[in-house]
Amino acid sequence: MKQLLSFLAAPIVRRIAGITSLLVAVAIAILSLVPGRTLPDVHLSDKAEHAIAYMVLSGLICLWLGRERIMRGTILAVGYGAVLEIAQALAGTGRTPSLLDGAANLLGACIGAGLAWVTLAIGRAR
Repeated sequence: MKQLLSFLAAPIVRRIAGITSLLVAVAIAILSLVPGRTLPDVHLSDKAEHAIAYMVLSGLICLWLGRERIMRGTILAVGYGAVLEIAQALAGTGRTPSLLDGAANLLGACIGAGLAWVTLAIGRAR
C-alpha cells in the first residue's frame, strides 16, 4: 500500500492529476448546468453525488498542487462549487441553487483534500 501511495505522489502522476482535474471540473459543470430531467439516475442521493464529485475534484487538485497548497486546492474546489450553484440560478434550465448542495460540496472537498494530503505525506516519507 505504501508503494502505491509513493507512486501516486510522483511528479508525473501529479501532472496527470492536474490535467484530470480540469476534465473533472468540466464534467461537473456540464452535469450541474444541464436540465435536471436529462441527467441519468444513478440511484444515489443528490447530496452523495455532490460529495463524491467534489471529493474527486478536490483530491485531484490538491494532489496536483502539492501538500503545501492543500488549503488553496480545497478553497478552489469549494469556490468552483459555489460558482456553479449560482450559475444554476442564472442558466434558466430549471435547476435551483441549494445551500445543502454547497455543504455536500464542502464535505466532499475536505475529504478529497484529506486523502490527497495523506497520499502526499506518505509519498514524501519514502
